[in-house]
Amino acid sequence: MDQAKGLKNYFLNDKRQHILSLQKQVRQLIIQKKEQVEINAALIALEEAWIAFENNQ
Repeated sequence: MDQAKGLKNYFLNDKRQHILSLQKQVRQLIIQKKEQVEINAALIALEEAWIAFENNQ
């Protein structure tokens, strides 16, 4: 049982790190004043990752 809990925590932490990475990417695109299409694509990827994370908790 402890192994299953540890494995779940590992994957949740991995997903959190992925979300933080996507957030950083969006911030960098905004700071670099990239095209709105590029920023929107990054925001969509971030939203999808966040939704997947919320659904798996």
